Amino acid sequence: MVPEFMKFWGLRLISAGLNAPENPLDRFVEFTMLKQLLAKLEIDCVLDIGANDGQFARNLRAIGYRGRIISFEPVPEVFTKLHRAFENDTAWSGHPIALGNETGTMRIKIPPALTVLSSFLDLEEPREVRTEEVEVRRLDELLPSLLANTAASNVFLKMDTQGYDLNVFHGAEGCLSEIRGLVSEISVCPLYKNQPHYLESLATYERAGFDLYHLSTVNRTTGGGLQELNAYLKRR
Repeated sequence: MVPEFMKFWGLRLISAGLNAPENPLDRFVEFTMLKQLLAKLEIDCVLDIGANDGQFARNLRAIGYRGRIISFEPVPEVFTKLHRAFENDTAWSGHPIALGNETGTMRIKIPPALTVLSSFLDLEEPREVRTEEVEVRRLDELLPSLLANTAASNVFLKMDTQGYDLNVFHGAEGCLSEIRGLVSEISVCPLYKNQPHYLESLATYERAGFDLYHLSTVNRTTGGGLQELNAYLKRR
């Protein structure tokens, strides 16, 4: 509960036209909730799917998580940066592949100046991209070998695959019993063509036995509405 005096002065400041710094406040709350969730679930292994150059892994270390991180990043030059950033972290390992619902190869679309938007889907607003053929695996095929040489037993699944999270999740159907919690980037107003709506994503996760724990804003549309959210869920 917010103390009454803080609420009073906060409302007065809003009335006077103060705009709170939304992004820093959201990130502070988000990572506070993430730290609590990892502790609550006793997580000792995080699967960092769609790692890019390690933003999420760095945030995990910054909030005090010291367990195993296994990162997946299919874009070769980005994986090189990721590996270089974590090569001295003995609890980190990385794989230069993508995860999905089928094993094989696919062509990923890479915006040259903004690799964080790399996706198997087409952007709603066209921009210059190059394509690269990458290896794709199902998580339920890989997980036993990934955990075989570790003492890890409580797994957290992080998915940030630019509209492809449900495909990753469907490719984990054979190992969902091993996963205690997850975070997925879900879309209110899609950046990509054929991207699942956030209600479809949440319904899929909930049908699989995960309950919503926290929502945080990732970004907003130019009109100020919600565009993407990070959804944190824990096993029921």
